[in-house]
Amino acid sequence: SVADAAASLVDEAEIVDGVRIVVHRATDTDRDGLRDFADQLREKVSPVAILVAAEIDGKVALTAAVSKDLLDRGLNASDCIRAAAAVVGGGGGGRPDLAEAGGRDPGKIDQALEAGASVYRDAIEASAG
Repeated sequence: SVADAAASLVDEAEIVDGVRIVVHRATDTDRDGLRDFADQLREKVSPVAILVAAEIDGKVALTAAVSKDLLDRGLNASDCIRAAAAVVGGGGGGRPDLAEAGGRDPGKIDQALEAGASVYRDAIEASAG
């Protein structure tokens, strides 16, 4: 279930200066599913920065989200999603706390997740001062 997956991802998440960075390639889901997944994660744990991706109908769907307490630290889901979408040949955006994008190249989903994670990592380290 989504809840079980969320729990294990939280346990396995990279932690940078107290912030969990959760990146995940989801399967058998749609855009609504990605958004629900991000929302469930944010309800379970904080502070958390999330990037989830899925291949849907041969294309890439990406959703990035950060918990509200990270907005004060300069983390921005839109920055993350732009970096990730660029890798898979797409674009998108949204709010600082939730952003979505699409892309054309599912073969690069793993690289896209890493690109997005490094945006979060850099922002967290910059705010750690």
